Amino acid sequence: MDIESLQTYVTVIELKSFTKAAKQLNLSQPTVSFHIKSLESEFQTTLIDRSPKRFQVTNTGDIVYRRARQMLGLLNKAQTEVHEYHHQLRGTLRIGASYTVGEYILPEMLKSFDDYYPEIELKVTINNTEQINRGVQLHEYDIGLVEGQVNKKELRSFPFMEDEMVVVVPLHHSIRRHKEIDFNNLQDKTWICREHGSGTRAVMESLLDSYNIRPGKMVTIGSNHGVVQGVKQGLGLSIISKTVVIQSNADELMYPLPYLKPATRFFSYVIPADEKEISKNVSVFIDLVKELHPFS
Repeated sequence: MDIESLQTYVTVIELKSFTKAAKQLNLSQPTVSFHIKSLESEFQTTLIDRSPKRFQVTNTGDIVYRRARQMLGLLNKAQTEVHEYHHQLRGTLRIGASYTVGEYILPEMLKSFDDYYPEIELKVTINNTEQINRGVQLHEYDIGLVEGQVNKKELRSFPFMEDEMVVVVPLHHSIRRHKEIDFNNLQDKTWICREHGSGTRAVMESLLDSYNIRPGKMVTIGSNHGVVQGVKQGLGLSIISKTVVIQSNADELMYPLPYLKPATRFFSYVIPADEKEISKNVSVFIDLVKELHPFS
């Protein structure tokens, strides 16, 4: 088994096309097919059902795909670490960040880190908490910065900042016209939420469920900015990070509601559980996070 075959296979699966994979990898299509057949021979199984009108990854193909991504991530990590060994505090730092942290907290960290270590190339990916945790687990990111809980035994998380959640309500919403709000006034309203896998959505769902708030409709928007804009336009209510609201100059949308008291959550950095996998670049980045956001 060779690395090129694994890389080709991963690319084919992610692009769902032999032709597109060949173009991206600058290979001929017969070469791509040869790599896939070699892997199938190696594992003695069919990885892709590639009849003329369908492209379907088999169950065993999915297993090989997930392990191939992990192996390629480890290889990339090894290459980075060897480079760092020969070129102290150079190389690359791959950071995965959830949307709230990545859009509103991380930029300050990046600027400070770049001032200290200008020779380190920074690669940042922003996605929801679930995807970032998975990326750290698969060694696609060297460190993750997320909100929400981390429940994977291969990972360790350390809180570095407290984050208050707040209710935001459109300025002309009917709720604001009540002199006194009772429990029934909160039922059957439209709520704007983030996508599944988002730490912000998990907090909202937990709070609505805990306080027996029954949404009339849930509108899903895959970004914090989109949620805030949706509230501004009168689409519905939401529960979102106070940091996001303030950074968006939308303080006037915050509106305390009786019967519903949003909780405080934490932003955390996430690293592999095995300390041997923590590179020098990751260590100095963690030191900077602690310096900028002292937390106990």
